[in-house]
Amino acid sequence: MDFYQKDFDPTSILMNNRPIEDFEGFSPTDMHYLVYNTFSPDSPFQIKKNIPDKILDQIPFLVQIEYLLSKINDHGELKLTAKGFLPTPLVKEIYDLGLIKDYAIEKGIAKLYAETSSQPINLTRLITELSGFTKKRFNKLTLTKKWRNKLLTKNRQDILLQTFSTFTQKFNWGYFDGYSSQATGPVGFAFSLFLLSKYGDTERLDNFYSEKYLRAFPSLIDLFKDDPWVSDIRKSFNSCYSIRTFDRFLDYFNLITIRSEGRQYYDSKKIIKKSSIFDEIIRFDK
Repeated sequence: MDFYQKDFDPTSILMNNRPIEDFEGFSPTDMHYLVYNTFSPDSPFQIKKNIPDKILDQIPFLVQIEYLLSKINDHGELKLTAKGFLPTPLVKEIYDLGLIKDYAIEKGIAKLYAETSSQPINLTRLITELSGFTKKRFNKLTLTKKWRNKLLTKNRQDILLQTFSTFTQKFNWGYFDGYSSQATGPVGFAFSLFLLSKYGDTERLDNFYSEKYLRAFPSLIDLFKDDPWVSDIRKSFNSCYSIRTFDRFLDYFNLITIRSEGRQYYDSKKIIKKSSIFDEIIRFDK
């Protein structure tokens, strides 16, 4: 989690004197694993092994990653645009799969043309590079030998784990928004997943989760105090957490369902529920 250290004090968990109920029953040791050694065998958080293909097929971001990797493999290499982005025909091809829709495009606010016009597709290319699936040389993408072999042998479990760990530990969740806090959302993301595991069978407002997340990591709200355009710090914190955690993470992996009430996007109520495949992918040992 070194990427977020400037935003987050690692002693804030171990030295926190708040009651343990703020951690939903986890001990400080448990929380240390959830934040700093999330994918350790000793962590309470685990991605299940031997997930069947019928479940993996329902994870849109994984399928989109696999599709891009397959296209690169089919051609041996993929020539990028002069600015290093995916070629426009491929962008349209991926978007037309209908795996992850872009709100701005679907509402006519923006038009699909280049990679950067669609956040999910831009993210897909970024993750393939950050994860080591691909390497870039002379403005061309090729598959690395290790991951080409895993793609060809259909080792989808390893591809999922690498995609998930890269997204949560190497990618800057603030890349697509204007909030100065880099830590809100990715720090303790596994705790957010535990909250869904515990409470997600019932539909709940997004701020139900953001408030519980804030109880566990109270120092994170201080990172919003210096944003000159923020008038309501708590509202901004909740919005930042909700957009990053639900809209741009868990929904991409089909771990939640989102239902909105209200006419305007930013004024509507966002209602969250655990998806039907959540428990087929995620488990907690507590």
